[in-house]
Amino acid sequence: MSKRHRHSEIKEEQDIISTLPDALLTHILSFLPEADANRTRILSNRWKDIWAFLPNLRFVMPFCWSAEEVKKFHDSVDQVIAVRGVMRTNRFYLYCSKNCDYNRVYEWLCAVVKFKVQEIELRFPADRFRVKFCWNLFRSCNALVVLTLRGEFVLDVPEDELLFPCLKKINLVSIVYSGDQSLTNLISGCPVLEELFVERQVIGSSDNLEVFKVSSPSLKRLRISFSLCVHGDYKAVIDAPNLEYMYIVDVISAHYTFPNPLMSLVEVYMNTPAVRNTEYLLPTLSSVKLLTLTDSTLTALHNADAVTIGIFENLVKLVIGLDSRIGWLLLPTLFDKMPNLERITFMDGLVPFPREQHPFNMNWDPLLDPPDCLRHKMKEIKILNKEAITQEELPLIRYKSEN
Repeated sequence: MSKRHRHSEIKEEQDIISTLPDALLTHILSFLPEADANRTRILSNRWKDIWAFLPNLRFVMPFCWSAEEVKKFHDSVDQVIAVRGVMRTNRFYLYCSKNCDYNRVYEWLCAVVKFKVQEIELRFPADRFRVKFCWNLFRSCNALVVLTLRGEFVLDVPEDELLFPCLKKINLVSIVYSGDQSLTNLISGCPVLEELFVERQVIGSSDNLEVFKVSSPSLKRLRISFSLCVHGDYKAVIDAPNLEYMYIVDVISAHYTFPNPLMSLVEVYMNTPAVRNTEYLLPTLSSVKLLTLTDSTLTALHNADAVTIGIFENLVKLVIGLDSRIGWLLLPTLFDKMPNLERITFMDGLVPFPREQHPFNMNWDPLLDPPDCLRHKMKEIKILNKEAITQEELPLIRYKSEN
């Protein structure tokens, strides 16, 4: 073997990356997903503590069978926080399993809040009796902008004028509330809140929230997903006059109330099969520019008086799902209320139900006087079919293209 060949083999075996400065290694690792960056500590002793200096910290507590295992996890988190010193933390993620010591959790939160953490995500087990969130800790925190809480633990929020002075985004997933006022207090205690996501999926028991009330003059984006398996008289009150985007998937709430007009709305997605006060709901959305309505929402709307639906002057795009005859019957009325509509998408195609019940097989007759939006404004009609186009669908396609 030549000297040149041996020299090249030696160079290939050298761990060049490990020779880089700590600052450069942490910068490289910061581009990896948090879980992958954490795994680099097993590579060698050189890498053992590098991940502890990343701007984002992620701790996942495994299921612990013994007190020694619990203590080992707690001590490892203590060690990382201690070795970081006064280094700032951008994001702190903590997944707690059973037997977690919540007094230690409070100490960790105190440390990251002290060093200006910007984002916190906490995931707790279904522990309704031991977990209490430390609200007083954040009153003086002027850096936290995103808070995510997950888990079936009780959220008991005190009535206070200020809880999170700089918080802009909240995610609440499968939370149990001490009562209706708890959520109301949380939202009102965030004066600059811009985005809220609430998912209610507590299986087999109630989350103690009968009236979902959001009152925030600063809120711009609202996403809710309600799919509880417990029956009840659920209501929703949304008082957010500056709301721009609203996504609602709600199979439980029967009544929606909007105390103030939503004049800033740009985009709305609605899947609300259980709603009953439809005559109040649609006029509230009249300023929207992009509207998505599922067939279950149309079914809930079919009893509404045409006059109460209101006029959608700003609407330029409608995405609609049609799974039943009721939706098709309501469609002409909707088109008459959308004079400036330019684009429509049938997201479930034109024949989503059994072909023998298809409206074109039931002596469907085209409208003699097509809606104004079809004649003057329409630029695009998109049909997302799940099956091949049939002969029965061609009359409607021809009708739309000609008008």
